[in-house]
Amino acid sequence: MTNKKFWKRTSVTLLILISILVLGVYIFSKLTSLYTKNIDSYIYNLPFEKGTKHLIVQGYGGLFSHKNTAALDFEMPIGTALFAARGGSIYSFKDDYNEGGPFAKYKNKANYIIVKHDDGSFGCYWHLKKDGIVTKNGTVEKGQLIGYSGATGFTLQPHLHFSVKRKLNYDKDAFVQTNFITTNGIELLQNGEDYERP
Repeated sequence: MTNKKFWKRTSVTLLILISILVLGVYIFSKLTSLYTKNIDSYIYNLPFEKGTKHLIVQGYGGLFSHKNTAALDFEMPIGTALFAARGGSIYSFKDDYNEGGPFAKYKNKANYIIVKHDDGSFGCYWHLKKDGIVTKNGTVEKGQLIGYSGATGFTLQPHLHFSVKRKLNYDKDAFVQTNFITTNGIELLQNGEDYERP
């Protein structure tokens, strides 16, 4: 076999493998696991600055890390300002970790804020940057600055992981789906779409 034929076959094989990989990643990103059908009646603010928009990179039931979980991952650079999606009181927080990555060893190294709402549910904001929490105690108003996004804990990229729970565990029905007010009206957010806060 000549050198030219070898490189031609190698190039074709490589192109086929890359195409299969891209198709596989696309299909995997669209598939979901079962998650709660419970929907909160409260209308939430998007948890970022007015007039900005962010993409949902993993939605409810996503297979990477949201299996059976009604949580949303908003793509955003480290240091993006985060605002309370709903008012309440600071229930718990952690902001001294400075590690993150796509491996299980990082799972318990995420910085976070948990806000307890007046109906007893919890708003959970995950993967914040080190020393990135602005409000560490007391009450917070809807739309108040509470911290800054990061890439701590189990994560592929910088983002905000947001969920609302009725109980602080990982049972499927501990979570609730949430409606948000967007520039398009009131919506349940979908994977692969971007949303702007009015």
